[in-house]
Amino acid sequence: MTAAHTTTAADHLDTITERWTSLQDRVGDRPTTTWPPAMGITRLMSDEERQEQAAERADTATDAPGPRPTPVDVDVLDVMTTIETGLVTAADWLAERIQRPAFRATTGRGWSDDVHRQVVLLAAKDSADPRRWTFTGQRTAPEAAEWLSLRLGGTPGPFRTLDEGERQAVEEVARMSAELLRRTLGEARRKEAVPHPCPQPCGGQLVVEGGDGAPPVVRCEDCGRTWTDVPSDAA
Repeated sequence: MTAAHTTTAADHLDTITERWTSLQDRVGDRPTTTWPPAMGITRLMSDEERQEQAAERADTATDAPGPRPTPVDVDVLDVMTTIETGLVTAADWLAERIQRPAFRATTGRGWSDDVHRQVVLLAAKDSADPRRWTFTGQRTAPEAAEWLSLRLGGTPGPFRTLDEGERQAVEEVARMSAELLRRTLGEARRKEAVPHPCPQPCGGQLVVEGGDGAPPVVRCEDCGRTWTDVPSDAA
């Protein structure tokens, strides 16, 4: 395994620890955009599809009549659950394989024996070593990401060195988690098929690309024609 691969995985895990609060903040916001963006694709919709879209907006828009639900982005909650479950599960799996069991000592001999007392204290200290991954209690995505990053980096502790398969497994979880986080925060470019054919004679497959903060683009994969949004206040 090259150093470049390790650095990339560490960067992915750092992204989780550094940007997790951004996801938490996003949960309290009502979604302001949808993916894929409608853009000019609405002109290709049937009358029935346009009516369904209007009915959905009447029911969910913040200015619609009637009581409105508490502003929560359920999609972001789902993403956070997915990321956290993946990272914590990976940490549990890895700890079972590489983490040395805590040293144990019998405590029935009292404290009069200095050697016995030192052994008991050593066992208690080993069990409470903060470098250990714990299998109970609250385990968050940032905590799991940090612990996995330290294991990839070979930081000393009650662990053995990762083998190649373990390293690759952690790197894959780190990559997928960071990719999902960036995509949710609008920092990763996405591509998705559009359920309407190209309006040009080719009738080819349309795809929409965007989601990374740059203006979205609709492109025909057959003829290559592209469409972009034009601001309403454009001259």
